[in-house]
Amino acid sequence: MKLPISFLSVLFLVNTLFAQENKNLLGQQSPSIIFQESLDGNTSANFYKNKVLVLDFWATWCAPCIATFPHFNQLSKKYSSDSVVFASITDEPASIAQRFFERTKKELNAIKLCDTSHKTGNSFKVKSIPYCVILDKSDVVRWMGQTYDLTDEILESIIKNTQLPGNNPVIKAAYNPKPESLNKRTLFSFSVARSDTINGRVAGNSRNYKATYLDLSRTNTSLGSVLEDITGFSQSARIISNDSLKMKQLIDLEFKAGFDTTLFSEYKDKVLKGSARNNFIICQLGQALKFNIKETIKKQRHYELIVTDSLKLHQFISMNAGHSSFDADNFPDFEIVGYNLKNIAVNLEGSMKTIITTQIIDDNRYDLSLDISNIKTTNQTLQFHGLKLKEVNDEIELLTVDFY
Repeated sequence: MKLPISFLSVLFLVNTLFAQENKNLLGQQSPSIIFQESLDGNTSANFYKNKVLVLDFWATWCAPCIATFPHFNQLSKKYSSDSVVFASITDEPASIAQRFFERTKKELNAIKLCDTSHKTGNSFKVKSIPYCVILDKSDVVRWMGQTYDLTDEILESIIKNTQLPGNNPVIKAAYNPKPESLNKRTLFSFSVARSDTINGRVAGNSRNYKATYLDLSRTNTSLGSVLEDITGFSQSARIISNDSLKMKQLIDLEFKAGFDTTLFSEYKDKVLKGSARNNFIICQLGQALKFNIKETIKKQRHYELIVTDSLKLHQFISMNAGHSSFDADNFPDFEIVGYNLKNIAVNLEGSMKTIITTQIIDDNRYDLSLDISNIKTTNQTLQFHGLKLKEVNDEIELLTVDFY
């Protein structure tokens, strides 16, 4: 599960044009694999000739890419041979990639290539990563898709030159759309209903300004997840309710409003401090679904993220000033790139389903790789980065949701 750090206007879409462009490469002669440097020494330009090539596109700033390393390594260890070669390629300089491996001690069982010209990625029309392509021994493109969608069955079929199982996976692109001009109308619309989608897919998008929603829509989403998005309180650790089943009910939500900053002013401190629009949505949800909601303070045992070795921690200051990403979908691996310690604590809390706070004041952003199987393994991997979870008994903020 990926938890929002801040309410960014990020819309995840299926880019059908991108899918069609890549589909046209399948079954065609491959573009040349261009690279300027290799972390593995002298790698010849034709290292993959007359071999099956499994090529993974990744970057040091991409947490989901790092999270796919174990899956990629498993395939590499099983299928690497004189006739099958695994390679990875990033468009970052070799010095950045080398530093990443030195400080994280990560394993990537592949020839590690760097293409700062971007020519290889552009030739394969790679718009999102992690991404993988497979060429057969005749340099024909046999498969393209997300790295985590590559299975043993697919790879074996290409190696044995047999029919691929099923269809080539749908190619998805995640991107940040350019912000639209802000709507200055003061009108708004709000609607919520129990979702009638049967086995449908969770969907949604949002647009905001200064951490407050301008537009928000959710389809086939649990009430708890919606409240988590709007309030920033993790439903697994900080939202307490007198009816857990109603928190799991699926709803469809639609909110649209203009840019006027006074329209919702009376809701400024209604639930959350200084968040008028978000409070308006929360209160409308409460009226429609019959619940009261409030922020409370309670003293109880929980964990606090602390620094144990500042020198060691500063070795993990992010190498990627312009990027941040997070991945906890490959449990127990927890990968985070480019977030400050406060936001890291928030993400740990949601993924570990236990309350985690921090008193650290530090504007630096960090890159961490953790094992969050339990508190013991989490602390073992946190200590590698100069951090620790300490058990404390102190006041914490909670959100109570009482249905009537």
